Amino acid sequence: MNIVEQDLIFSGENLILTNQRIIYWPEEDTLILSDLHLGKAAHFRKHGIALPKQVAERDIERLAKLITHYAAKQVVITGDLVHAGANKEVELFASLTLQFPETAFILIKGNHDRFIDKKLSAIGLHAVYSIWNMGPICFTHQYTRELADKWTISGHLHPGVRVQLPTKKYLRCPCYVVTEKQIILPAFSLFTGLDTWSIPENATCYAFFEDGFFKVG
Repeated sequence: MNIVEQDLIFSGENLILTNQRIIYWPEEDTLILSDLHLGKAAHFRKHGIALPKQVAERDIERLAKLITHYAAKQVVITGDLVHAGANKEVELFASLTLQFPETAFILIKGNHDRFIDKKLSAIGLHAVYSIWNMGPICFTHQYTRELADKWTISGHLHPGVRVQLPTKKYLRCPCYVVTEKQIILPAFSLFTGLDTWSIPENATCYAFFEDGFFKVG
């Protein structure tokens, strides 16, 4: 796994964006990600769309490597951990939490996280919130205007950029969307679409690919 980093000062804190769809916050020994959508591939298979079972396995394996690489003491997931109901992909996450007993897993509930908190606790989550503040940063799944005066990190949109190539074709890449007081995370799951339209005004997009980053204003 090739990890490329991009430093970012946000709310006075040094954050490290990575091309692996996750932020590392060194001061807090914390990894921050969003939108794993565990069970989404299984949901599609149930409805007759033959998607490979390895989709979620690869996402969980990548997360495990990142936890090990950064020696993270905490993992914050800003929503949509579980796409739909109890499924074997959720069991993969439960196995991951057992693999890292010294790491705290915290979920900020998203619109797809319909498990009751008791079930979420059973798969290894240490805490579940609707909105949560750590230091100067507020974590939420979906940004709302009511949070405009806070430094926020959210997910939900699966943001991406669309860049025209010299061949008149277009390249679409996932990105981090950054404004003065807001970061919108890319979806961690590799099996998600990209929203290239819902980008806030005056945002800088830190788009990435396997080997690096590029900025889109």
